[in-house]
Amino acid sequence: MRLGSKQAMLAVLAVAASGAGVLSCSEGPSPEAADSRDIGAVGLTLKLSDGATIDSVSYTITGPAGFAKTGSINVSNSQTISGVLSGIPAGAGYTISITATSTDGKTTCAGQASFAVSAHATAPVKVSLACRTASTNGSVAVNGTLNLCPVIDGVSASPSEVIVGSSLELSAAAHDSDAGPAALSYSWTTSSGTLDHANIPSPRFTCTAPGTATIGLNVGDGDATAGCADTTTVNVRCSLPGSGNSGSKLTLAVYGDAPYGTGPTDNSQTLATPAFVSNVNADPSISLVLHVGDIHSGKQYCTEAYNRTVFELWRGFQDPVVYTPGDNEWTDCHKLAEGGGAYNASTSQIDYVLDASQNPVNFAKGDPIANLALVRTIFFPTPGVALGGGAKTVLSQAQYFDAAHPTDATFVENVMWLDSQVLFVTINLPGGSNNDIDVWYGAPSPTAPQVQEAFDRTEADLHWLDAAFTQAAESGAVGMVIAWQADVWDPEKGASHQTGYESLVQSLSAHTLAFGKPVLMLNGDSHVYKTGNPLSSSDPNYAIHPGYDVPNFHRVVVHGSTTPLEWMKLVVDPHANAPHGTEAYGPFSWQRVILP
Repeated sequence: MRLGSKQAMLAVLAVAASGAGVLSCSEGPSPEAADSRDIGAVGLTLKLSDGATIDSVSYTITGPAGFAKTGSINVSNSQTISGVLSGIPAGAGYTISITATSTDGKTTCAGQASFAVSAHATAPVKVSLACRTASTNGSVAVNGTLNLCPVIDGVSASPSEVIVGSSLELSAAAHDSDAGPAALSYSWTTSSGTLDHANIPSPRFTCTAPGTATIGLNVGDGDATAGCADTTTVNVRCSLPGSGNSGSKLTLAVYGDAPYGTGPTDNSQTLATPAFVSNVNADPSISLVLHVGDIHSGKQYCTEAYNRTVFELWRGFQDPVVYTPGDNEWTDCHKLAEGGGAYNASTSQIDYVLDASQNPVNFAKGDPIANLALVRTIFFPTPGVALGGGAKTVLSQAQYFDAAHPTDATFVENVMWLDSQVLFVTINLPGGSNNDIDVWYGAPSPTAPQVQEAFDRTEADLHWLDAAFTQAAESGAVGMVIAWQADVWDPEKGASHQTGYESLVQSLSAHTLAFGKPVLMLNGDSHVYKTGNPLSSSDPNYAIHPGYDVPNFHRVVVHGSTTPLEWMKLVVDPHANAPHGTEAYGPFSWQRVILP
């Protein structure tokens, strides 16, 4: 039986003092029909209009003399609520109550009726059940409040461009017309660089990487409603050091492989260095000194005292000094000729060079890694600051590196800067030992630290070369100067001894071609002045690293190691565009300066 919209149904019960009767949802049977037949319960289906069913109904009969009877009727297979309830004493004043609940619990039904029972008779009783479905709807009490959201009136960055490593002042102006529900709060974010405070109206921002930094500001008033807080952004430019000198000429003094000595006790060039420094200082056009590596020869010892002597001599330069390490001051310190030692096959130990007191003559027994750390401590005490006179800032790899390559941060000696629209970059690439592949101390095989050193430095150098060409392109540089110590085209030991540099040559070639503007390389290592393009098949040293054709490349090997001492005067003119020549190319021109 389905319930209609009235949500009610009629139950017909036959109540008997003896015999049997029928309960129906329609008109019940007459007493005569009930008496004439032996009637039991009928098996039909009972359904509600919403599809739910009633499986069982409960009843309670009360009557005179405290009579009570309870029970249930299974109607799971019925269309009516019907049944014959017997065992009731004859009499009047009976009441029957019926209750039911649908199987889903959403509908309840109840009803009752009065009746009398005659002996040996079945009394039909009609019970009207009222069914109610529980409400599925509720209500909400709305108590709204009105808040005026904050407004950012403006954000300023003063100045809007600074060099990497420098700071600028940020300032925000904002208002909240209803001053509530809380005081204004400030939250700053930045795509790069650092903020000294992120939750004040006027923090300081420090550039840590070249390029544009996007700084965001969020101002709220305590209202957490989405969109209520006001937001804005401001861009600041982080430029490479030196970029302010964009249109004028720049003149540098470039040298390397000096001061040299013929042996541990030969200090003739060291004693001549003050006059050399004075000679450079006497040229008023010089504004920077570039040393391309090797501060002593391969026959001199690697000692802390010697390194500090050179450092003190360089303090005499009136102009800033940028230096990239050479092999003799760290990579080759293990060699016997430099005071390191030699592998003893009979003992499988290293026999170190000892002084009269039987102490190793070299710093850390000539260990290359320890000697590089010593060079860094003395010559690179502050990342991004050049040596010598004047305040010259540069960008160091220790300041600017990819977090995915954390070991790159140790290469404080790799620097870059921008002057006269030319990007300069130095790279720690030592010559003489096939990129530090020659086994230390002549042992049968390299140690794990040696293998790791060569790998980490080569990877850092490649990353730094990538970064330099990227910055040159982004800054609109008219050319590049790359300085490293190794002569990777040195024919002295043949092409087989240059294989360790192949990845650098390959990267250099690809980047230079893509850059499409003049690239000048400066290196030492092989001591004899040389000029040309070894990335061109017309160059006599082309066969050492063949297969490249890079027309916009030129290399100069600065002269060193011999007396009289000399330096090379390099002029950068961003407005010049000289063809390839022995003393000029693109914005670059150079000449040797030999001391009397």
